[in-house]
Amino acid sequence: MKLRRKFRRKLQDSSQKTAQKTIPERGRTALDRLHQAMLLFGDGRSEVLRRFLVDEGVGKDDRFWNLAQALSALYPRNSDEKRWVDGVLSRKKSLGF
Repeated sequence: MKLRRKFRRKLQDSSQKTAQKTIPERGRTALDRLHQAMLLFGDGRSEVLRRFLVDEGVGKDDRFWNLAQALSALYPRNSDEKRWVDGVLSRKKSLGF
């Protein structure tokens, strides 16, 4: 919960200071980056998510996708987090990863 609020606040701060299409500052760990991607998906920022995964190179890290798959299996079926992580995973093939 705390991490989600922290990254949501960071994304909101960055979007208030700059244009909506700005890529957020990249997180330090695979978990940080996955949470960022999930929140971008949850906020409906598809183009920013694509640029975060492709242009920033986040999607090139196999650890990112393995962690996303593991969390998808662990999150409760009807939770927002499950929907968000599955949404990020659904972009993998279409983005060429």
